[in-house]
Amino acid sequence: MFAVKWNRIFLLSVTLVLIEVCLLILFRSGDGTLPADKLSASPSAHYNDYFESRQDWSLKHERIRERFSKGKTLYDILAGYAVSPLDIMRIDEAIRPFFKPSRARPGQIIDIWLDKKGERVEKISLYLSADKTLHIIRDGHDFLPSLVCPSKIAVPTVIDGEVSDSFYESAVERGIPPGIIMEIADIFSWDIDFLVDTRPGDSFQVVLNTYYRRGKCMGHGKVLAVRFVNQNRVHESFYFTDSKGRSGYYDRKGESLRKAFLKSPLRYRRISTYFTARRFHPILKIYRPHYGVDYAAPTGTPVESLGDGRVTFLGWNGGYGRYVRIRHNRIYETGYGHLRGFAKGLKKGLRVRQGDVIGYVGSSGLSSGPHLEFSVIKRGRFINPIMIESPPASILGKKDRKRFSELVTQMEQTWQKYQSS
Repeated sequence: MFAVKWNRIFLLSVTLVLIEVCLLILFRSGDGTLPADKLSASPSAHYNDYFESRQDWSLKHERIRERFSKGKTLYDILAGYAVSPLDIMRIDEAIRPFFKPSRARPGQIIDIWLDKKGERVEKISLYLSADKTLHIIRDGHDFLPSLVCPSKIAVPTVIDGEVSDSFYESAVERGIPPGIIMEIADIFSWDIDFLVDTRPGDSFQVVLNTYYRRGKCMGHGKVLAVRFVNQNRVHESFYFTDSKGRSGYYDRKGESLRKAFLKSPLRYRRISTYFTARRFHPILKIYRPHYGVDYAAPTGTPVESLGDGRVTFLGWNGGYGRYVRIRHNRIYETGYGHLRGFAKGLKKGLRVRQGDVIGYVGSSGLSSGPHLEFSVIKRGRFINPIMIESPPASILGKKDRKRFSELVTQMEQTWQKYQSS
């Protein structure tokens, strides 16, 4: 009887794999991406699976989802559901040829399937990665392992929207996951300060891969292209891998969006005082120049180096308190004041890279509250940090221009197709 059921399960699995292979052949174009007419206009698109809808196994069993945590073993999880020590031992033996339970990561998911009465474990599903699931199925007194690596379909998806209050909130409302939102902010971090520069009425269009497996959305992947209209100025980014295998985001001209300098040294903050030749000092009670920008932020907020360079000063600097100065080249230097502390291992003469944490927001020196005083020196003179223009870090060569131009055209057609649908 069991052999008959097992043959049915095997035939059903083979059929599912064949259907997904057919879908991949049907949907994919020659270059490995979907043509514009197969684009999904919504991240919530769902592909119904004919066979899944007719499987009633899951309806006859209770699924309990657990997660591994620090110090919590497989035995602890299963024993909590009255699984006998003998069954736990047999399950452990079935798992070990594929995965050592002691190496389970905190947060790793395990599904426990119990019979209708909740008295006996019938199946264990251990999610090893996004593409691998280990099923342990009861067969009488034994447990049989089955490692499943189901294929997934990448569907380019267009999500658009308009900024009403903040870009973050507006993007979340349109269904863009927080991680993708931060990725978009990083892509444009050299040109747009998303906490200062964005305005109500700004708009965005994002093309990204959405993954589906057996008709279910498995999450989002790489951002392929973004168009962001900020205060009537159009910013575009296109993900491209050059002939040397280097990947990154480029504008329409083929210039890297990665610049020599970041837009700001903090990710989360607001500007409390701007660059000015006459500012009333809140502690000294006098008017004097303020040759920097004050960024209000919580104590302990990481401060990042604006660009590659070498630390030329590290220590106490009068009213600036704990202070770091970095020379980036023969022209530019940047200063970071009122820090609570310096990054571990940072010292004078050390080379740092763009985005490296160099210290933490504090209120040292002549400061009325936690903030970062950030300044830019150009050829020995202070300039307004907000007005600095940074050149691109790299430009695509002639060898890659044709392929990149084709990519830009494809993304253009994607946006146009979506707008007309």
